[in-house]
Amino acid sequence: MILRPTKKYLIYFGYNGSNFPEMAKGSTGYGVMDFVRQTITDSLFGLPPHRHPIFDQVRISPSSRTDRGVHAIRNALALWYVPEHKCHLDDTPELRQHYIDDWNRRMQLAKPNSLTIEDFHEVSPGFCTRIHVQMRRYVYRIAVARSQEIYEAMRTEPSTVCFSERDYAWFLPPGLDLYKVQKACELFHGTHVVGSFFLHRDRDKRKEQRRGEYVKAIRYIEHCGVSKGEAYAFDNDLYDYYNVSVYSRSFVREQIRRMMGAIIAHGYDRIPLSLIKWLLANPISDNFWGLRLRVAPPYGLHLVDVSYDPVDFVNPNPYVDNKVIVVGEDGTMRERLEKNLDAEKEERELDEDDEEDGDGDGLLEDDQRIVGSSQR
Repeated sequence: MILRPTKKYLIYFGYNGSNFPEMAKGSTGYGVMDFVRQTITDSLFGLPPHRHPIFDQVRISPSSRTDRGVHAIRNALALWYVPEHKCHLDDTPELRQHYIDDWNRRMQLAKPNSLTIEDFHEVSPGFCTRIHVQMRRYVYRIAVARSQEIYEAMRTEPSTVCFSERDYAWFLPPGLDLYKVQKACELFHGTHVVGSFFLHRDRDKRKEQRRGEYVKAIRYIEHCGVSKGEAYAFDNDLYDYYNVSVYSRSFVREQIRRMMGAIIAHGYDRIPLSLIKWLLANPISDNFWGLRLRVAPPYGLHLVDVSYDPVDFVNPNPYVDNKVIVVGEDGTMRERLEKNLDAEKEERELDEDDEEDGDGDGLLEDDQRIVGSSQR
């Protein structure tokens, strides 16, 4: 017997990355995706010992996979393999809100202030959360100390401000030149081969060589710029806050954090602008480490939004074929992929950030408020 996906749902959610050891489903079993999937299946089918194992075939897949410690104000995931008798989750606005409230209640009880479901709706079975992304919008928060004494006291006697910001911003010493920061940001506008800002491990290179596959590092940056930010918890006269916004459809692994390392280094006049130009002109992953540049820490990075063309919700282009579950006569289950080769190739080429991500200048005002309400 073959079980094909019935309905697929797109779920928007946010999370506090400091409360999870990982984002993607991984070795610990305590990642963001593990928590979401367990919460939803518990809600729909009851606790594991008392439900039919077919219900465990429910699948989720995120739009953007973020590094440990990176936060999301609004990420997206697909939920599918929901059994037919449960495919009514959004039949009415009241029913959809019932499930949103129930999932959030369960999450708040299990892990307070860690993850929130914002909304969800049905999409075509051929819709893919990664391939059909139009834009990802990231903001990196920095907190610049107003004096050297304040910066040094952070290590010896941290204030309550430090406690509130520690997991959500990169603390920097005084002297950052915002004009130089902006000039460095502007270098990233447009299309570049961003190999020098790509965490491309040797083991990954060997694996690609064995398969005859090579990851493309060509990326188009819609926007990269600095703007005034705000404190995460409460106003203070110790730090000045700034947001560096980066918008693109996709990113390579650790791209934004490496970009930030170079941008901030130029902001303190530690490297010339010409060196960033050289890195863009010589896209080799070893260059970044060879120059001993620092990778910005993950906790300052916030995924603010993931946007789609609503047309793709109903009539996706390309149409992405899905896995089916083959149930044997003995009750065992295995997955088989019905491949759309063109879509599969595009997904490999969009192998975004293990970090990861908008729409242009009109969003800058929103960026100033990312410190916000959804994570407090």
